[in-house]
Amino acid sequence: MEYKLSEIENKRIWGRCSSLDDCTALFWTGSGIEVNVKAGYLYADIEATFGTLELWLDVFIDDARIMHFPLMEGRHRYQIMRGFDKAHATNVRIARSTQSMMEECASVIKIFSFDTDGEFLPVTKRKYNLEFVGDSITSGEGAFALTREEWIPTVFDSVNTYAYMTAKMLDANYSILSQSGQGLFASWDGSTECSLPKVYPYVCAAQIAEDAKKLGCMDSWNFTDNEKDAVIINLGTNDSSAMKLDKWSEDEFLQNFRTCGIDFLKAVRKNNPKSKIIWAYGMLGNDMEEYVSEIIDTFNAENDDNVVYLHLPDCTGIHVSARLHPDPEGHRIAAEVLSDCLGKLLPQT
Repeated sequence: MEYKLSEIENKRIWGRCSSLDDCTALFWTGSGIEVNVKAGYLYADIEATFGTLELWLDVFIDDARIMHFPLMEGRHRYQIMRGFDKAHATNVRIARSTQSMMEECASVIKIFSFDTDGEFLPVTKRKYNLEFVGDSITSGEGAFALTREEWIPTVFDSVNTYAYMTAKMLDANYSILSQSGQGLFASWDGSTECSLPKVYPYVCAAQIAEDAKKLGCMDSWNFTDNEKDAVIINLGTNDSSAMKLDKWSEDEFLQNFRTCGIDFLKAVRKNNPKSKIIWAYGMLGNDMEEYVSEIIDTFNAENDDNVVYLHLPDCTGIHVSARLHPDPEGHRIAAEVLSDCLGKLLPQT
């Protein structure tokens, strides 16, 4: 029997998505749908819209990834489960693995419905809700197809990342906002328009195509109904590259970097009044560590003294893979450090 997503009460949305009358639109890395189902089979009606940069999907069964594959363009029926024991409940999560691709005319996955011979049961609540804000490291660039150097979706993987691993270690839901090349103040090539603080207030303002806008990507995000236990910021790596360009003096760049950092922390705190805020940085060098620490010290002195800086282990020259990005082992080491930090800051439930 086919069930539209709007007809399924027992489900959980992961990440910043748009829930429409006929579908749920996935924009960001790791965004998706989770259900518990007592069924022998489960099929999903999914549509992928992209140009040349295809979109990859992950399927998790009982919290273990069993599929990682590129979607076909257009709307198709995909097999998720078949031959399962209907007497036992199965946890299923379908998630977007590819980051939001700004270069595309649109970069959207839409899930319309499930077809199953079973019933949907309540989804078990997890211990924490986390949000990660970052760049290519958080998007998982270089964490798959580890010997490739092309900038293609094949080298991205949301599971072999510190964000996914941290959430799994802590039994947490997570939301990810991450874009390759972007920074706090400027992108790797010096564009001040390509920065995560500019898209943070919205569902997915990284998507600028009209088709995506019609799906609600430019809508203001509802922070009140999506409270987080912690917001983890991993920005500064691309700013380090931008600072070395001839576009500005180092002093001018750092002044803008500090101002942008303090303003961003104010925005994060305003929208997440109860959340712990951790600025975790250092996986691909620590050029900006001193300045990030200054931003946090200034913010804490003037505000709530509740933002923590966390140095992440450097992967440079040790745990690197495709496109000189951290390999899965580097991400795992970072996740252990981050989950240990969060475990001490978050309430035990």
